Amino acid sequence: MENREYRHTQKTDLLPAHAERHPKGYYGQASTGAVNLKLRGLAEGDNPVEVKFNADLLDYPEFHGTAGLIGTIERHGERLTLTADVLAEGEFECTRCLEAVRKIISARIVLQFVPLRLETNDDDPNVHTYDPVAASTVDILPDLRDALILAIPMQNLCRPDCKGLCPVCGKDRNKESCFCEKPEEASGQW
Repeated sequence: MENREYRHTQKTDLLPAHAERHPKGYYGQASTGAVNLKLRGLAEGDNPVEVKFNADLLDYPEFHGTAGLIGTIERHGERLTLTADVLAEGEFECTRCLEAVRKIISARIVLQFVPLRLETNDDDPNVHTYDPVAASTVDILPDLRDALILAIPMQNLCRPDCKGLCPVCGKDRNKESCFCEKPEEASGQW
């Protein structure tokens, strides 16, 4: 999924309008400091999941408002696979002119949950172990946070043709002109 950019300040429904809503859907729940998914009572095969939560739980200052997760949990015996899109609204600085840029950041996550006795690869951060007898829920907030932070673009632009700040006087060249001379090019030597 790609990041969607917008400039208005209205609250938006982060879950895509085209996403299929499941009347008998499987819903996780967000609580203080956690986004929990229910592990018990899942039917064999695909189970829809949809969770909305406060983006403040992500503990990343650029994210705010409502965040969301929509996807499926696939159950095969005691093995569970969560495949979902996670979305959060964020406010970032334009890399060129330092103006505020509001974007919806989205990331695809695929997490596997397996009983400890079935784990084969303990080095994979996307494979989590759980106790099918004792665990009724699992907190996926750290995975959501990591996926969203990694999905933030290295360069955020307020618009594709942003002129940026003048390197000599510091004026925003999108708002006003300056007549500074171009600084000399570096010779390439240290």
